[in-house]
Amino acid sequence: MDVFELRKKLIKDYSDYIQSFIHISDFRIKEKVSSELQGGLLWPDPLIQLNPSFEPGETIPELVQKKLIHPACIKMRKD
Repeated sequence: MDVFELRKKLIKDYSDYIQSFIHISDFRIKEKVSSELQGGLLWPDPLIQLNPSFEPGETIPELVQKKLIHPACIKMRKD
């Protein structure tokens, strides 16, 4: 199963469903609503989080030194 294709299909199906009962007469409002829907208003990007109660391990610099993660990760960390 390709999760990205699944997400696309879910978004398309939901978009079709939502738009099936939206009937707006005013052109300006219709254009604004259409623009917002096409911009992803109802389907934001996926949220990825870490569980805060994870067991501490090696530091980011240690993982970079072992070549387990990309060196750019050092720039992204918060101290």
